[in-house]
Amino acid sequence: MDYLLSLLNRVVGNEELARLLFVGAVGLSAVLAVVTLAVLVLGLRDPVQRRLILIKRGHDGTAVGREPPSNLQLMLEQVGQRFNSGEEGQESVTRTLLTHAGYRSPAAVQIYWAVRLLLPLVLVGLSLLAMPLIPKLSLAVGILLVLAAAAVGWLVPAIYVDKRKQARMRRLLVAFPDALDLMVVCVESGLALPQAIERVADEMSVSQPELALELALVNAEIRAGIPSTEALKHLAARTGLEDIRGLVSLLAQSIRFGTSVADTLRIYAEEFRDRRTQAAEEQAAKIGTKLVFPLIFCLWPSFFLVAIGPALIGVLKVFGKV
Repeated sequence: MDYLLSLLNRVVGNEELARLLFVGAVGLSAVLAVVTLAVLVLGLRDPVQRRLILIKRGHDGTAVGREPPSNLQLMLEQVGQRFNSGEEGQESVTRTLLTHAGYRSPAAVQIYWAVRLLLPLVLVGLSLLAMPLIPKLSLAVGILLVLAAAAVGWLVPAIYVDKRKQARMRRLLVAFPDALDLMVVCVESGLALPQAIERVADEMSVSQPELALELALVNAEIRAGIPSTEALKHLAARTGLEDIRGLVSLLAQSIRFGTSVADTLRIYAEEFRDRRTQAAEEQAAKIGTKLVFPLIFCLWPSFFLVAIGPALIGVLKVFGKV
């Protein structure tokens, strides 16, 4: 407290005015914090308000096997809804990002924006508390520290979600060839496409649970009455993979024109193997270029030191004797 008061005194230049501003800021912050927490707690504890929130998000609280959300989750949803209200385009982009990362909850967007809003505030508060522990900290450095804490709090959730998205898409891409081969076998053995998708999902539920879940969702949508082409398009939208999108396009055309689904799957499987081979060859061709910089900065200096070092030492000894 004394450190913050001294910083404020440096800015204002009047000790009494700095004390008054400091006390006023602390009092106003305390009042706003108490009022905010009271409003949130009372609003969430009110049965009518809680029921309205659950109905608004499509959760009636009576479905078997579905637990109602906790008070913390509802609070984050309310904060995030206030933060991103009126931004339908941004919400659509955020929803796609979270879906690719594996977050399918109806309130995932609100919770995401609430975390991005509250985490910078928490880190800024922690940085203000840690300032007195840093010796000889100037005002400019303190402001930079606070701004850095706010920036880290704002960027960390986005970076985490993006890394999770990349990891999930990588796992789906690795599991896709096995699922495609199993689907070819199932369709050629006489199963229809929905039954083949269901069988592949059951077979891969242990080894690749994420792709198995996506295929199970496709089968559930088909059973609910959604056309196969639309369910496959939803699969491509949920995964975000170009390979699955290409397969969906081929299957949609095959179903539309009445051609053999088994032949379509086999042709696409062969083309997919060719693309994987080409991608592996491309990665192998890039190795030589990527090894140039490690060789220049790591291997060659030690090689020249070992090869030329003894001769250079001998030359220096000879010229030193002369």
